[in-house]
Amino acid sequence: MRKLIAKILYFLFYKKIEKCSLRQDAILSIYGHDQQKEPFEKLVAWLVSHGYVFITPEKVYSLISGEEPLNKKYVWLSFDDGWKSGYDNVLPVLEKYRIPATFFIATKGIEDGYYWYSRAFQNRESDLYNEVDDLWKMPNGERAKIIDMLPAYKGPRITMNEAELQKMKMSGWANFGNHTHDHVMSDKCSKQELSAEIEKCSQIMKDITEDDCSFIYSYPNGNLDENTVEVIKEKGFKLAATVKIGWINPGDNPFDLHRNEFNNGCLEENLMQIYGLWTPFFNRIKRLLGVRNRK
Repeated sequence: MRKLIAKILYFLFYKKIEKCSLRQDAILSIYGHDQQKEPFEKLVAWLVSHGYVFITPEKVYSLISGEEPLNKKYVWLSFDDGWKSGYDNVLPVLEKYRIPATFFIATKGIEDGYYWYSRAFQNRESDLYNEVDDLWKMPNGERAKIIDMLPAYKGPRITMNEAELQKMKMSGWANFGNHTHDHVMSDKCSKQELSAEIEKCSQIMKDITEDDCSFIYSYPNGNLDENTVEVIKEKGFKLAATVKIGWINPGDNPFDLHRNEFNNGCLEENLMQIYGLWTPFFNRIKRLLGVRNRK
């Protein structure tokens, strides 16, 4: 049913998609999480066939700061968290098409083999919270204490390991960014907590890949506030990525980069996703129906 809906909407939005695909005045900024190979490769093949040039964060910085002219169809590709699929499914496509991508790594997941929210979802019936949603809204210390009280995570490894990160680095097509150590909500941390999280992520990544991930930061879950941005600037980052829908334009705030998420749907759905058409459409429907988004 979802695939059928995507094809119908693609037909209805075709002219808008075509117009978006011709833009050279802004950077197409797209990201994923736990990616399957087939839908990802179909999307990459489409972008390549339509003349897109895949770029690194350093190139993004040069373009938005005016150091270089924006005169091509540029796309910046990134992935959050450090899922094992990044190595298994994404890297082979990057190598095949010889394109770069940025991976924002939450290093505790690399150590543990899972993320704190994976443990929370497995124990969603816990009496320690009403909904998993609640954990994302708590002060960082409170959330961490609750996670520590939950039964151990049971399941297969879902994150990359150190050897896989090293192989990704050696491929030449993967570059890395800071995503904090424990995928904390930046705006739920004190400045000291956030600073420590960033430093720990940087040190672990430097030990594994010789890259301290000091150029670009991605706000976990997209959460940020003034204190968060202050810390990011103090740490010397040049860029920071959000989960806000939109393109990256010359002159944009480098600490508020927009990105459009794609997923494991069919090509028509992903094209609507990367051009920022899919999510707003369904958010309007949800508002009309009174449906609340939940994790």
